[in-house]
Amino acid sequence: MSVKICVMLLTLWGAFTSVTAQSAPSGTIEIRFTGIRDSGGLIAIGVNRNRDGWPRDPHMDFNWEKTGMVDGVFIARIENLVYGTYAISVLDDDNSNLEMDMFMGIPREGWGFSMNPPFKLSTPDFEECSFLLSEPLKRITIDLRYAGRGR
Repeated sequence: MSVKICVMLLTLWGAFTSVTAQSAPSGTIEIRFTGIRDSGGLIAIGVNRNRDGWPRDPHMDFNWEKTGMVDGVFIARIENLVYGTYAISVLDDDNSNLEMDMFMGIPREGWGFSMNPPFKLSTPDFEECSFLLSEPLKRITIDLRYAGRGR
């Protein structure tokens, strides 16, 4: 009889834990990149969940060919992200080498950050670029900048 009770308790416990175990809520970030100067190369991004590694050592990275770009605007989606705080750094990687090409310390390719912080001579802080994903779909716009082009 004790074996039957143990089996029944284990069965009930398994059913209870499967009902109560839920995955963390997740959503999609839709990013509208604006001001892209040409259709060659890739849009490459780094996604950070906190200031650790920001922005040179992202927690996640993605890249897309600019197919479907219209009038300097490209839209991409990142799905199944757990709700929380994020910041995004962007590279308009003209030659698809996944590195920011520089000439005498000046970027030769476009860049941008979530929340579009004002331009300065240093990388913006994580807090300046971070936003909260707390809904099924979060839409953001990132304006790309290019050295010597007034943006």
